[in-house]
Parts: sequence; C-alpha cells; structure tokens
Amino acid sequence: MSIFKNPDFFDLKPLDLEHKVFLPTRELYSSLSLQLNELYRQIKTVLLDWHAEVAVSAKQFYAHPVETGSQWYAQAIDYGTQMYAQVNEVYFPKVESMYEQTIVAATQLGRQAGEHWQAFYDHPQATVAAMVEPVTNYTNQAIDVAEVYFVSVYSAILDLFDLMLEQPTETLEAVYQNALAALLDIYFQMISSLLAIL
Repeated sequence: MSIFKNPDFFDLKPLDLEHKVFLPTRELYSSLSLQLNELYRQIKTVLLDWHAEVAVSAKQFYAHPVETGSQWYAQAIDYGTQMYAQVNEVYFPKVESMYEQTIVAATQLGRQAGEHWQAFYDHPQATVAAMVEPVTNYTNQAIDVAEVYFVSVYSAILDLFDLMLEQPTETLEAVYQNALAALLDIYFQMISSLLAIL
C-alpha cells in the first residue's frame, strides 16, 4: 500500500523546530565549543612544557657545554641502539612474514590461473558458460528487484496524481508539511548521533 493511500496521509505532522532544530543545534555547538577549548588548552600546555624543557636544556648547555653535549650524545647513542634493536626484533620479522605470505599467495594464484587456463583450453565453451552463469543470475535478480521497485514507485506516483486531481490543496499541503517534518526528523537524528559520538 502506497503512502498516499494511507488514511493518515492528510494528518499533518507538527513542525517542532524548537526540539528538532534549535535545541539540538545549540547543544552540538556548545559541545564542540567545549571540546575545542579543551584542545586549545592541551596544545597550549604541551607547547609551554616543551618550551620550558628547551629553555632548561639551553641553560644547562650554556652552563656546562662539554658535560651536556656528552650526555646528549650518550642519550642519542642509547636511543639509536633501542631503535636498531626494535627494527631487528619487531619490524624485520613482520616484513619477512608478509613477504613469505605474499609469495605463498602469488604461488597459489599462479597455480589457480594455470588450472583455469588449462580448463579453458580443454573445454572453452563449458568454462565460459560457468564463468558467465553467476553474472547472469546476479543480473536477473537485480532486474527483478529493480522491476518491483519501479512498479511500486510508479504506483505511488499514480496515487499522488489521483489525490492531486481530487484534493489538490490538501494534497500539496500534506506533502509539504510531512516532507518537512521528515527532514526535521532526519536532521534531529543526525545531530543526536553526532552528540552521542562527542
């Protein structure tokens, strides 16, 4: 049954702008403002902390250049050693494993391609028919679904035209009001989803 044959079609849905648009938008704006202010505060704190560390390091280097330079050099060597160990113990094994999996997959793909080629060479018509059959089945199903959809849309359009001929003013008002109410509901749901994420 089409929406236009529904007896409730002419019941105009209320346009609750206050609860569907204004309040959710205000709440979203408030939430985003709070989060942006917090992000600004965190960035400012990080930058101030970094600046303080750089200032302390610069004063330390100025007061004791040889000792500080030696300490930094030792820290750099230690960091480099840790990174080298991590690359050798963590990343190289992962890359090696991925390489081996790629070789196995390529070998299997090559074998399958050879089998398909041999099957095609031995029985070309049967192979082509077997390859085309799933595509044909899918296409037929898609056509059936599209046909049902277009028949229902066509039926709904005919129902709308019948209503327009019988009650043009009421029909236009109902279509306008109910479409606008549906759009407000969609907007409200989108804002509510965003607020749930934030």
